[in-house]
Amino acid sequence: MSKRINKIQQILFVLLGVAIPTSVAITNILIISIVLFWFIQLDFKRKIKKIFSVKYIIYLFGLVFLYFLAIFWGDHHNNAFWQFQRLALLFLFPVFLTIDLSQKTIKYAVFSFLTTNFFAALIALSINYDLFVSFYDLFLNIGNKASISAFLTYNYHNILLSLSAAISMYLFCNIKKNIRYLFLLFIIVYAFSIFTEAGRAGHILFNISSLFYIYYYKKSFLKIGAVLLGLFLFQYSIYNTTNTYKERINSTTHVIKNKGIELRTDQKDPRYMFISESLKRIIKKPVFGYGTGSFGTIFQKEVVHTYNFTEKTTPHNQYLYVWFEIGIFGLILLLMIFYDQIRELLKTEEGVHKALLPISFLFLMLVDSYLFIFTLTITYIYLYIIYSKIRSE
Repeated sequence: MSKRINKIQQILFVLLGVAIPTSVAITNILIISIVLFWFIQLDFKRKIKKIFSVKYIIYLFGLVFLYFLAIFWGDHHNNAFWQFQRLALLFLFPVFLTIDLSQKTIKYAVFSFLTTNFFAALIALSINYDLFVSFYDLFLNIGNKASISAFLTYNYHNILLSLSAAISMYLFCNIKKNIRYLFLLFIIVYAFSIFTEAGRAGHILFNISSLFYIYYYKKSFLKIGAVLLGLFLFQYSIYNTTNTYKERINSTTHVIKNKGIELRTDQKDPRYMFISESLKRIIKKPVFGYGTGSFGTIFQKEVVHTYNFTEKTTPHNQYLYVWFEIGIFGLILLLMIFYDQIRELLKTEEGVHKALLPISFLFLMLVDSYLFIFTLTITYIYLYIIYSKIRSE
């Protein structure tokens, strides 16, 4: 019985690699199924022992417990239920950690994730160049066309492609067989899709990964210079031929040069506003914060800006969000989760490459509350489990 359940879990895990980049609904169904089989499988003594042998899981439990305690202080908890829904996703870490995944399953999962993102990139490029309009109108017309790239919104699409590109760079550099050129093709298609979309986090993440691998695999000054020149020329040509990328570069540069003022308005850029207004309030209650689910309500009542504040508003910064609501101890626990994950990955084979994943996510949390966003949270957990379990052969 247990072996049959484990086989089903492994199939579902591979299917997640297809579902995450394409469908939130199917991803939910697969996750619920995996958790259900996890409970049916029993063997809780072994699972609990495994869970509590991993430090980052303990820090994770501490973070969730602190959010629970913070419901008892502060005056505004309108968004608490939404917050606990997001926190519940983090319990997939211990579930996935205790599933016995074979190396064959993990490799299939990597390939399914990379291949699905490859086709998502092709579809996004086709839509952007009006080659696939009928497909979009028939199947993907689920909101504002300008915000959708293939199956996901442009910012999530770009981040998933950037993470896929980092994995493909590693595989291209380390696999000696002819299949390595398939991963080179993936990288090229990912890059074109990333830089024809508006997601700035994806742009930066792709460049960080590229520079890491250029430095790490330096063979000669000539090769480094050639690759760097190629990367620069690629982005220069995209900048001069694609309005989306040019607008993102120009608007970001203007905001930085003009102390937060947007390019076409006299308003402060929302991200600058969130940072300054959040820090003003954090300074007043740095230790315990304002309580779980308080951020959006407080900003609705106290901050005047053209930005549409709702109860689910976040400061577009995971660190400020956690510190604002549950205080400095919550922020420390958050950082300890990632510190321990980096430390654990560095102990594994080729750990320097694997550690790039949590380091990348630490960067992403500077620009949005991605640990509490379904698609990105699931993606990170999925890839981290793969990185922690995969072995070189």
